[in-house]
Amino acid sequence: MAKTKTYTLYLLKAEVSDFEEVLTETAKIRIKAGDATISNTDKLGGGAIIYVFENNAIPPRWLADVNSVFQNIPAIKNKSSCSVIVFKQANRVFATSFAHGWQYIDDTKIEADFGLRVTINSLPDTKVKRVDSNHLGEAMKGVSQSVFQRDLQAFGIDEALDLVRKITGRTDRDDFANSLAGSTSLKITKEMELTDLTILAEEALNRFESNDYKKTGFHIIDKVRPILDRVILAKLDMEAVDAIKNDKDNFELSMPGWSEDDVVYYGLYGPRLTGRFPDLLMSNYRDALGVKLNTLDVQTITTKHGILAEFNNDVSSKKRWSIKKALIGSVVVDGGLYAISEGEWYRLDEQFKTDVEASFRSLIGIWDSPPEKIIKKVSPDGKRTGFESELDYNIRSAASYGQICLDQQIIQVPSVPYGKFEACDLLDIENKKLIHVKKSSRQSSVLSHFFKQGSNSARLLKLYPEAREKLIEKVEKLENAKTAEKLKDALGNAAAGWTVEFHIVDAPRKDGEFRIPFFSRITLRDEARALQGMAFEVSLKFIAY
Repeated sequence: MAKTKTYTLYLLKAEVSDFEEVLTETAKIRIKAGDATISNTDKLGGGAIIYVFENNAIPPRWLADVNSVFQNIPAIKNKSSCSVIVFKQANRVFATSFAHGWQYIDDTKIEADFGLRVTINSLPDTKVKRVDSNHLGEAMKGVSQSVFQRDLQAFGIDEALDLVRKITGRTDRDDFANSLAGSTSLKITKEMELTDLTILAEEALNRFESNDYKKTGFHIIDKVRPILDRVILAKLDMEAVDAIKNDKDNFELSMPGWSEDDVVYYGLYGPRLTGRFPDLLMSNYRDALGVKLNTLDVQTITTKHGILAEFNNDVSSKKRWSIKKALIGSVVVDGGLYAISEGEWYRLDEQFKTDVEASFRSLIGIWDSPPEKIIKKVSPDGKRTGFESELDYNIRSAASYGQICLDQQIIQVPSVPYGKFEACDLLDIENKKLIHVKKSSRQSSVLSHFFKQGSNSARLLKLYPEAREKLIEKVEKLENAKTAEKLKDALGNAAAGWTVEFHIVDAPRKDGEFRIPFFSRITLRDEARALQGMAFEVSLKFIAY
């Protein structure tokens, strides 16, 4: 009886026919130098070749540390070897690796989502063991696991924001595999011999080309899909550079999601790039480049040029990130719609994008009266221009419009799970509004968190009488008993008739329109749906500067 084994399978792109094309340049150099063993066989598919790479025996890295403390340790040396097997089956080329042989496979030549597609076409969406995902709205990479088989939805995968990168689970089809793990490669576990791999490869190819997953919960991956293919990624990077050079409005600059601190100034870094600005604008970068704009290339935006931020809480502390990591926007390439966020590219479903855009437009509100303008500040040396802090702005706005500033006023409700929250930035009792304010609409991850915070505070006030009581107590402490009583009447038993408003201070784009990053629009859409389901009105308003 065959033993249970695990093999990792790669599918080469359709245009790859020569076996040595599978290998990296490093592997080819070793082969040319005679530093590899090559063997052929006709016992695997339509012919197969194995490439075996041996390395010289060397002491392990930890040995020096050990010898500095202990005596009489033997002169240990490790010798690691690896191999890559390449074979043809069903008119396609496949590869499998042993040990670290995967490092010698050229990843520009393989189908980047082969393993993922085979797995989602093989597993029931109720038999998921592990999900590796990338959450766009919050820029979080995560892994969810379960000791037992679970339904896909039990992992909390949001239809729009959690991008499935790897799926692991057990199949109901024991003739194919006992368990599968799929991402770029396909990891198959079952009772088998190496020669069985060709039959499995052909069946895996059929499942790779299948659309069965569209009838299951796995159809969500078609909404927004991460791009892993290096050839496509290189083309997208070049398209982005072309858009910047030719003054197209496809892309803007944003701040990655690692910080929510109040930014005082933004700056540019790189050869001959200077200046400090109140907001992140692509026009500032283009202007700073001057005649050098025509020579811009992918390497420059990836490794040479970048953005820096100086924060309100500590002006001496600066954060830096590359221009590419700061890009937000989309481009159409070969009929496909692609978007970039946090330096990562994704393919978007056109109808999904249209639906999200329509939802965004429907939420934009109109001002009854002009909002308070944000104040620009100039540094003492005159070299930096920034904005007042959000807190200072909210204090002025509250005074102007008869609102209560609750910015940084934390409410603690011990009896409620996760009951520590900020009710809003500005409380408008007269008009029953919970107003949340954010400077700049260019920060994808921060905006998404902003929308979630607003939704969460409204939910707590809606569902928990204790939360409403604590808010009333906070207002009485900040204002007076009469105002607190007025708030109590306005909140009633369930905060009925209240509106959650999101105010964003920003400059309009070149066409005069206000926009937020696409992935933040997804979060806004979903949080607005949740709020509307609790009978809140939802509105988004922009404050121009």
